[in-house]
Amino acid sequence: MTIAARSPDKEPSPPKQINFAEPLVESVRVYLANEVPSKQLALVPCVPACRPSPPPTPPVCDVDIASQTAREEIKGINFEARFKRNDLNNNPPRQQNDQPQNGTMPSQAELMQRQPLLARTTKTDAPQPATDESDPDQDHSPQRTHTGDFIIELPPGTVREERYPKEIWKTILSFFFLFMCVCINMISLSLVHERLPDRNTTKPLNDIVLDNVPAHDWGLAVSEYLIMVSTTVAMLVVVFHKHRFIVARRLFFIIGLLYLYRSITMFVTVLPVSSMTYTCSPKSNSTAPLLIIKRMFYLISGFGLSINGKHTYCGDYIYSGHTMVLVLSYLIVAEYSPKKLWPMHWAMAGSAVMGVSFVLLAHGHYTVDVVIAYYITTRLFWTFHSLLVTPHRTGNGYNHYMIQREWWYWVFTYLERNVRGPVPRRYDWPLPWPRTKLFNRLS
Repeated sequence: MTIAARSPDKEPSPPKQINFAEPLVESVRVYLANEVPSKQLALVPCVPACRPSPPPTPPVCDVDIASQTAREEIKGINFEARFKRNDLNNNPPRQQNDQPQNGTMPSQAELMQRQPLLARTTKTDAPQPATDESDPDQDHSPQRTHTGDFIIELPPGTVREERYPKEIWKTILSFFFLFMCVCINMISLSLVHERLPDRNTTKPLNDIVLDNVPAHDWGLAVSEYLIMVSTTVAMLVVVFHKHRFIVARRLFFIIGLLYLYRSITMFVTVLPVSSMTYTCSPKSNSTAPLLIIKRMFYLISGFGLSINGKHTYCGDYIYSGHTMVLVLSYLIVAEYSPKKLWPMHWAMAGSAVMGVSFVLLAHGHYTVDVVIAYYITTRLFWTFHSLLVTPHRTGNGYNHYMIQREWWYWVFTYLERNVRGPVPRRYDWPLPWPRTKLFNRLS
C-alpha cells in the first residue's frame, strides 16, 4: 500500500475505501500534525492496480514511503534525517546499504549494539593455571576459561555478592555453643562419678578385647600424646585455611554436638570401671551445685587428659572421647587439606588407629565405647558436609521434609545460609606479615 500526493492540475478520481490501511493513514496524519504543524501533507489512497484500463497520465502513487521517502521530499518535508536515526534496536532501513554512506563511519555505540555476544577464545600456547582437582571452586575460578562460554563484563562499581563471607559473629556464636556443650559434658561426668559402682564389689564387664589383652597403663599415655599431635595438625589446617572462619564455625558446631551427645549417653547408663589400676578420686557423696561447678572447671583446665593428672573422675565410658578426637582430627585433615598431601592423610589415619588401639591396650575404654564413638563421629561429620552439596534449601518435597527432622537443622541453615557449598582447598598466611608463596603453591 502506498500513499501519494494529489496532482493540482487534475481532479482526483473518487477515492476508494481501504479498510486495512486506515490505521496507518491515521497514524501518519497524527504524526505530521504533532511534529510539523506548519507543513501539512495531503494523503489520498493509491489507485488500485486492478483497474480495467491504465490511466494515460503517470501513476498517482509516485512516492512509496516504505522505500523512497528516505531520499526524496514530499511537499517540502524531508524525511531523510528522521530515517537515518537509529531506533532502540539499532536496525537500519531495509534498503540501506551495508557500507556507511557519505564516507561516515558508525559510532562505537552502534558497533557494540550490532556486535553479537562472542565467546572469548584463549591462546593455545598460553599456560594454564595449576589447580587442585579436589578444589570444588576451580570451575568457577576467574582464572579458568572455558571455550564457548559467554563472558559478561560487569561495569565498574557493581557490587558482587561474596561467595564465601567470613561472618565472624557466627564463628563466635559457634565457639560459645562448643564451650557450653563442653561444660555440660563435664557436669555430666561430675554427676556420673558419684553414681559409679564400687570397684571392689563390681568387676568390669565382659569384653572380647579386654578379656584377651592384658592391661598396660602406659598405653593410655601414648594414646593421649597421639591425640595432642593429631589435634595440633588439624588446628594448623584450619588456621592456615583461606576460609578459616567458615571452617572453624563448622567444626565448633560439630564438636559441640558430639560432646552434647556424649554427656547424655554416659549419664543415662553408668558402666563399671574397665581398668583395675586406673586412679579414680574418692566419692564425696554430695552433688552440691558449687562442688559440681568446681569439678567442671577442674576437668576443663586439664583438657580432659589424664597425663596431666587432672582427669581423676571415672565413669565417662559411653562413648569414648579419645576415639572421638582421634577420628575427628583425621576427618578434618582429609576434608580441608589438599589431596597432594596424601602422605599426611595416611599418617593421620594411622595415628587414629594406633591411638584407639593403645586406649584398648590400657583398658581405658570398653570396645563398645570405641565402636559407638567411631560411628557417631563419622555419621555426624559426613551428614553435615553432605548437606553442603545437597540442594536441600529448594523445594518442599519428601527429602526436604525428612532432613528437617534433625533438631540441629535450623542451626545448620543459619550457619550456612550465605555460604554457597563446600569451601575450596586454598590457604594463606593468617597474619598481615610476612607474606609467603608457599601457601599459593599448596593451593
